[in-house]
Amino acid sequence: MYQNILVAVDNNAHTEKIVNNSIGTALAFNAKLTLCHIKKNTVIYNPIDPTGLLTTPHLFSQDYSNAMDEELEKFKKEALKAGVNEVEIVQTYSSSPGLAIAEVIAPGYEADLIICGSSNKSGLDRFLLGSVSTEIIKNAKCDVKLVRNLEK
Repeated sequence: MYQNILVAVDNNAHTEKIVNNSIGTALAFNAKLTLCHIKKNTVIYNPIDPTGLLTTPHLFSQDYSNAMDEELEKFKKEALKAGVNEVEIVQTYSSSPGLAIAEVIAPGYEADLIICGSSNKSGLDRFLLGSVSTEIIKNAKCDVKLVRNLEK
């Protein structure tokens, strides 16, 4: 049923569970697995300058070096060792990771299933910070599998 599975990978404790779930799903369908990590950009606008005009916005890329590179390679090796035939890694930058995954990366890699995790954000945190998984679910043109994080 599924041929191309895209896995949204983040740098948190829940990631191992998401990747293991994805490996099992890829094996069940003999599907290609694409591990996807979005490095988030943050746009910061300067306040009004003394002349009364807005200054040029600055884009600061929050690249924590290449912190996820080793993790992604580790997950790729685990998937190949478990028997997944094809595993690819994709990383890019976006100020809106959920939209990038759902509207650009998934169609570009012909994903027919996106697997992502859910966080334990409270209602206020979710409102203020947003939710990548919610954006993926709302905007994906393919099936989405949500791996719940039930730990508090």
